[in-house]
Amino acid sequence: MPHKRAKASVRKARQQEKDMPVAKDDATSEDTPKGFSRLLRFKEMAIKRQVEKKETKKNVEALATKKNIHIQPGERMKDFVQRVESEFQSEMITVQKKSKPVSDRKKRNQETRKQKKMAKLQKELDMYGGRDFDDLKDNVKFGEVADAPPVLNKIPKARGRGKEMLEQKNKKAIASSTTTTTPNTAEKKETGYESEEDENMKALKASHKRKIQNMSAAARIQLDNEREKVIEAYRAKKAKRMNDSGF
Repeated sequence: MPHKRAKASVRKARQQEKDMPVAKDDATSEDTPKGFSRLLRFKEMAIKRQVEKKETKKNVEALATKKNIHIQPGERMKDFVQRVESEFQSEMITVQKKSKPVSDRKKRNQETRKQKKMAKLQKELDMYGGRDFDDLKDNVKFGEVADAPPVLNKIPKARGRGKEMLEQKNKKAIASSTTTTTPNTAEKKETGYESEEDENMKALKASHKRKIQNMSAAARIQLDNEREKVIEAYRAKKAKRMNDSGF
């Protein structure tokens, strides 16, 4: 009840707690006012910034002496420092990165990322057999103009899985042609044999047709305009050549 006193043992324990010395980390035990301690911290930060500025100036001067960069007559120290920093920016960044300690965890993460990237590249190389246009090289001279649109006389090479499937298909076709001649093959001989290259060209044309169908209206209009420009330029050049020759 509120009017009753606590037991003697409880009162004694409370008194002992009050008589105990205050801990050092207790905020109430600090004699320094909070505002003054805040000012001291600001002062320490300002001193730290000044030291960092001095170190950067020393680094800049060291880099300048390394590449024989001297201050110009009438140039301010601030402008000279900016000029040197802009010239040696990459070196300063590399030095800062090297000076920073790298933890073991970060090293492990970098190693795993590197391994994943190499595995991905190897997988793409095994699947596709390299880039599609490694064996193509254009030697265009300066001022050279195309007389006509390009003509594709060569079928693109099959690579990776496509190459394996094409080889299997060719083997099956050779085996079927050597064993027996079916009525279908006889009809083909009468109408005209369709080679593997013709089939590949048909598939390529069909894929190009699908791409054009899947294009947006704006992209299709742009493609048609470019084609018309090329055709008009070709016709104009041909007409000029005929006029010059006297036809």
